[in-house]
Amino acid sequence: MLFWGLAALVPIVIHLWNRRRYREVSWAAMEYLLAALRRNSRRILVEQWVLLAIRTLILLLFALALAQPLLAWLPSLGGSLGGGQTHWVMVVDVSYSMATTRDGKTRMERAKELASQLVQQGVQGDGYTLIALGDTPEVIIRTPAFDPKDVLEEIDALRVRHGGARLATGIAEVEAIVSAAREKQKRLTSTQVCIFSDLGRNSWEEVTSDDVRARIGRLAEKASLRLFDVGDNQRQNMAVTRLDVRDSLVALSRETTLEVELQNFGNEPVPAASVELLVDGRRTHTKDVELRPGGKATLAFSHRFDVPGEHRVEARLAADILDVDNHRYASVPVRESLAALCIQGAPGEAKYLAIALQPTRTDQPLVQPVIAPESALVERDLSQFDVVFLVNVGRFSRDEAAVLARYVRQGGGLVVFLGDQVQLESYNEHLTGDQERVLPVRLESLAPTGEYSFNPLDYRHPIVAAFAGHERAGLLTTPVWRYIKLKPLDAARTRIALGFDTGDPAIVTEALGRGRVVVVATAASPKSVDNTTIPPTPWTALPTWPSFPPLVQEMLAYATSGRTAERNVLVGDPLSGVLQNATLAQALEIASPNGRTERVSLEPEGEDATWNFGSTTASGIYEARFGPPREMAQLYAVNVNTRESDLERLDVDLLPSQISTDALTQEAATTTIPTGRPTELFRWFLGSVLLLLVAETILAWRFGSGAR
Repeated sequence: MLFWGLAALVPIVIHLWNRRRYREVSWAAMEYLLAALRRNSRRILVEQWVLLAIRTLILLLFALALAQPLLAWLPSLGGSLGGGQTHWVMVVDVSYSMATTRDGKTRMERAKELASQLVQQGVQGDGYTLIALGDTPEVIIRTPAFDPKDVLEEIDALRVRHGGARLATGIAEVEAIVSAAREKQKRLTSTQVCIFSDLGRNSWEEVTSDDVRARIGRLAEKASLRLFDVGDNQRQNMAVTRLDVRDSLVALSRETTLEVELQNFGNEPVPAASVELLVDGRRTHTKDVELRPGGKATLAFSHRFDVPGEHRVEARLAADILDVDNHRYASVPVRESLAALCIQGAPGEAKYLAIALQPTRTDQPLVQPVIAPESALVERDLSQFDVVFLVNVGRFSRDEAAVLARYVRQGGGLVVFLGDQVQLESYNEHLTGDQERVLPVRLESLAPTGEYSFNPLDYRHPIVAAFAGHERAGLLTTPVWRYIKLKPLDAARTRIALGFDTGDPAIVTEALGRGRVVVVATAASPKSVDNTTIPPTPWTALPTWPSFPPLVQEMLAYATSGRTAERNVLVGDPLSGVLQNATLAQALEIASPNGRTERVSLEPEGEDATWNFGSTTASGIYEARFGPPREMAQLYAVNVNTRESDLERLDVDLLPSQISTDALTQEAATTTIPTGRPTELFRWFLGSVLLLLVAETILAWRFGSGAR
């Protein structure tokens, strides 16, 4: 805009143009007039110079007003750090510890005030970049912005994410932005990186690693680094660290146990921490518990769901300085009963399994087993069943293997009991392939006849965890004479739930797709026998042993957990699902806890459609709403990772020397940038232009009258 100041040359050019020589013609009457002019020439010359100066100044001041200059009466931060045209890279920590409150103001609000003050005190021509430092850094302004109003609006719109902060990825993003700006914005001669954070140890402990220190060293060669601390030494914080449904099979009108774990992250005791349990927004239970410094406590609540369908459960802690982690959520789908399809390789093979699934006859059983022959794999719709049991099925066709693979991929549970009819080659060919793998193991060979027993492997797996402390339940005394040796295909993903005393796996599990698969190396029926001995030796007494019903129930709970496991995730984890036999035109909307609703597209996957939603930046209950032709809704619980609930701060002495900390204060609640706000001068210039216009008009009239 200052180029418009060249317009001030226009009056001067006109003045010089009017002074060009003319051809002189003598005229007697003019001689008398010239004599009079010579007597007043000095006065006229002064008047003309005054008018010329006023007219030139009018144009010059108007151009200055368009440029909107600023004047700092006190030394500004921008001037002290280099002034001129500077690239300001503002990195604001948005981890949820920044929501900690002190004196009615959060750390995030103090950081935004400081960042806004820095922008307001900037120099004309400075550029600003804004980055939100979270688990994944979000670049709010990537290309340097030169309009302070736009930058201030973006700073004001910043909100705390309900996650942590990754310093390594944040510094890498800053380094890339600074390098790009140095190449494309030559006018920005210096770079200042200003970080606004509470210096929480969990976010900043990465600064001690060699990788982050190397990145900071490279960045310091291109820019000056400053840290503005908005934290304080408060540590007294409590959080709800866990909300679990102890009974993985939640059925209608049955007592369900909900466990709530609390932790005191502070260094002072809490004599009575009050916890509320809310179901579908209604408070159902309240308990108080004492928490020692750094201590944990687990509370159990018993609740009966009287309505089938999707339910919201929340554990709520009394308010403290950090409210984000005082809430924990769970999505609990409640069924009237579970449907189990038992495929038997021969008549009577699934008899004992069905009894273990439904040990008592009631009008409303928890599990409704359906026994069917092998042909049911392709004749029945497996999606109608929560779990499929395969009992001594001899062999599989390619179509049957494809049906099972699709069922597991969609989230179904599969439990495979082996036996004397099992053809190892058929299982390995069709169920362990790379394309449509169904089993987590390869069937190696048949173990020789002998006397074997189970090894619980310290009861680490959920399937056998219920037997811990109950050695007389019969699991360890179960007789086994024959089994098939299993070899896990993916050591990183498979888990051995139960072993034999020989060291071979007895029960192997794996999460495949959205489903869960369980393989049992021995039989589920006394009909499986070893005919090479006289008399024939049964494979195992497990089906008739007291440990069989509870073991089957635990396998059922694990296998059916696949469809509900993805319903309860942490902040930052994506939500996903599958729609069976869905069209891509079907509508899907995700309603977030903050009230926003987003449309999600479907992706084809064979005959089905899958969806993914990654914007889980806030904790709470998300609702997936499916439109026609099938109207339904599913609830998803997203919770905070309570790692950030520990408000311990990083020791300033551990910061790299390249990060300037002279902006740090002992009391961050009063942290300000010590400078006055620059004065905007364009209004003064415009007022001066108006006054000069009036003065020019009056003086021109008076000088003209005097000349006459």
